[in-house]
Amino acid sequence: MNSGGANTGLANTGLILLTHGNIGQSLLEVAQFILGQPLDDVLTVSFQQSALEKTGGDDIKRVMDRANQGKGVLILADLGGASPCNFATELCGMPDVAVVSGLNLAMLIRTWTYRSEPLRQLVKIATEGAMRDIRECKK
Repeated sequence: MNSGGANTGLANTGLILLTHGNIGQSLLEVAQFILGQPLDDVLTVSFQQSALEKTGGDDIKRVMDRANQGKGVLILADLGGASPCNFATELCGMPDVAVVSGLNLAMLIRTWTYRSEPLRQLVKIATEGAMRDIRECKK
């Protein structure tokens, strides 16, 4: 679990990347490179379900507590229907928690850029931004 930067002191919607392995950390590093700045307030959780290590609800709830600045938490999961997303979806019953699957670089950059928006609006921004960046190229 890693932070993308220091807390700015401004209330924003908390962002968590919940992914298989180190996908979230890798996306965070690339986004920081593209933007030329740290992505404050973005936390990552590497979901583990091996015989040696398991990510549990307490791990994710601790990160959620750190991420929530009073405006809610948006969890961006890498793959809908997979364990990280399924686990996060169970948390949607909690107040001020939303989950969006299909995490990609465009979604991450867009949600960080608009993280001051209310949670429900940020969900819409995340999904629209990610879909707008998907293109088919053929000759």
